[in-house]
Amino acid sequence: MPIRRLLLENYRGFRNRQEIELAPITVVLGKNNSGKSALTRAPLVIATGFDTTSPSPLDLERLGPDAVDDLREFYHDQRTIQPLTIGLTLDGPVPYTLRADLEYIDNQRSAIVAALRIDTDDSTDPVGTIELVASSFMDPMLDSRDIDPISASAQIDPEYGDTIEYEIRVTGQPTRTRSVRFSGLLPAPGELPELDDLLRQLRPGPIRYLGPYRERVARQHRMPIGTPAGLGIRGEGLAGLLADSQRRADGRLLAEINTKLSEIVPGWRLAETEAGPLWSTVLVRDGSKAKINLADAGSGLAQVLPVLAQFAIDELENGAADPPLQIIEEPEAHLHPYAHAELAELYLAVAKDTGTQFLIETHSETLLLRLRRRIAEMDNDYGPEMVAIYVVEQHDGVSSARRVELDSLGNLDDSWPPGYFSQDYHEVRALAAAQSERNARAS
Repeated sequence: MPIRRLLLENYRGFRNRQEIELAPITVVLGKNNSGKSALTRAPLVIATGFDTTSPSPLDLERLGPDAVDDLREFYHDQRTIQPLTIGLTLDGPVPYTLRADLEYIDNQRSAIVAALRIDTDDSTDPVGTIELVASSFMDPMLDSRDIDPISASAQIDPEYGDTIEYEIRVTGQPTRTRSVRFSGLLPAPGELPELDDLLRQLRPGPIRYLGPYRERVARQHRMPIGTPAGLGIRGEGLAGLLADSQRRADGRLLAEINTKLSEIVPGWRLAETEAGPLWSTVLVRDGSKAKINLADAGSGLAQVLPVLAQFAIDELENGAADPPLQIIEEPEAHLHPYAHAELAELYLAVAKDTGTQFLIETHSETLLLRLRRRIAEMDNDYGPEMVAIYVVEQHDGVSSARRVELDSLGNLDDSWPPGYFSQDYHEVRALAAAQSERNARAS
């Protein structure tokens, strides 16, 4: 199911509740170390609580080599006196909203789902609301923040399969109490058999992530023995995908990437050349027979190629599965501002054509301006609902994300921070003043 909304509270720098509505293109802006990366990566963190057999609410090993050492690191200021609240609203034939309060157990360096609430947004759905509340640890009202922390001497250890007693409340049914074992954020299969069918539906769709530092393609690489594993969070799988496309898949992926590359670097295309057991990715210029190894190309091209490859994969897989959520940090890295604008065009086109959602962390004013321009223009059907803009700010160590609304003319509302992205304007004014003073003195 696509994710429509995120809920975070006591998460990383965000002490207070944040509700983030995801549009087809959601842009996250903010100064360095404001908390925007933590916000952008939140869907990845939440997704580790689904499709797992781990007794921990979040299966952090699925985050790969960059996984945190202790779930405590996700709590604001690493203070566990209050629960960490995470949630999401999933779109589908019947939209559902899920919210979980995670209570940390200090002596176990782990956490439990102290409360879970599942609501349907469809008034005709017979399920209505489901609540599981750990009766020993939490006030019966889920919306209350009055929570009694688990004693440091508590012997509950979910890592060893200990079960916890919950009060279970389902719309139209009497309240009951029973011990329930969890797998991730949800009761394990078979623990509540009457709810198994519903719980199986509560899965976010595919989530793909490209970090801010993409790997350069090596001068030579081998053909994958089997099906390529994928692009990877640093684009490390790009070379294998290109070689596989050239040899085994009629070059469709390579051709699609080249279509998009022509918008960023006109007149150039990629090719895969075979040299014995190894392959090389080369650049070829229109009208020239010269081939330039991609390892000798600029940093900007190396950084943007995984982004273009993901666009191409989404295009080729369109209609084959649930549309993914594509998280990209700093897609504009090392690129000329001209290319920032062309990236914005690709985001709009791919989102419209494939249903892919984009969650983008960026510092690019040019990218944002192109999105606003396309919304304002009359010769396309990109309405303001196509783009959501969030500005992340931090004050006294507490982060907050504020949505800035767009109108049909591409205008930003009054919540846009004063002076944001005004550095160029101030520099031009200062330059003009300095030039005027120098000319006055010379005369």
